[in-house]
Amino acid sequence: MNIGIVGAGAIGLLFGAYLSESGHRITFLVRETSIDKKFYIEKINEKPQQITCDIVSNMAELKQMDFIILAVKYHHLSQIEDQLKSLPLHIPLLFIQNGLSHLALIEQLKQETIMIGSVLHGATKNNNSTVQHLGLGPTYIGLFKGEWIKIHDLVDKSTEQFPLILTPNIEQMLVKKAMLNCLINPLSTIARVTNGELVENDSYKVILRDIYDEMMEAFEEWKDRLAWEEVVALCENTRLNRSSMLKDYENGRIMELDTIVGAILEMAAQRKHKLPILHAFYLLLNELNKAGDYNR
Repeated sequence: MNIGIVGAGAIGLLFGAYLSESGHRITFLVRETSIDKKFYIEKINEKPQQITCDIVSNMAELKQMDFIILAVKYHHLSQIEDQLKSLPLHIPLLFIQNGLSHLALIEQLKQETIMIGSVLHGATKNNNSTVQHLGLGPTYIGLFKGEWIKIHDLVDKSTEQFPLILTPNIEQMLVKKAMLNCLINPLSTIARVTNGELVENDSYKVILRDIYDEMMEAFEEWKDRLAWEEVVALCENTRLNRSSMLKDYENGRIMELDTIVGAILEMAAQRKHKLPILHAFYLLLNELNKAGDYNR
């Protein structure tokens, strides 16, 4: 298939690398491009390998794609909404943003087939052109509307290093991912530590457990869906990874605060519950976020 990927951040490059290996032709849409541009992936315990792909900078060049993956962050997604509306309506779209805020934007689109993904890999960009795969995890994909028979071919060709799993409960998976992000991202950003240190350091582990406990008190039905042991396992499996929120802060970018932490706080408030530790972290990170994109 001809697959377009909007955005060449860590997760976008990760998708492009593994889908290219599976035999698909990948085209990245980036803000700026040059004829010499190349992208690379550094897999676990391997040297960097070049990603076979084309690179373009105009959304119109994706109008011949069989499938398009939206891999930009939420606040950038809203900036290209008009461009998305210009795409042919028959091209299936897959949105893989963190958090929950992008669902409202997706509902406004007229595309015939829209899918949502929840990505549980650990990845970081070493530089502008290289993604480092730090932790294996599944990507859950579900239909938001419409249907697309070729998604089964995409899933069947996925590999052990980059498994794709179809799920009928994708919105539940998004909430689960948002909860996991609320547990890991704020604390790792405030403490400036990797995911693994959250469970290797006794003090951080106590704070992590306290956030988990207050969250489970507000969302009792999630006690069986998101066990404490799963939280610990995710930190261990992505132990070298610096959370997306921490990397955004370190690189002077806007952190995805409202779409992740804000969304869970709002869901708790609708249930007449407060999450005092998470709310305190939200306020602290909101002050850090006021510096804006690329202003530090």
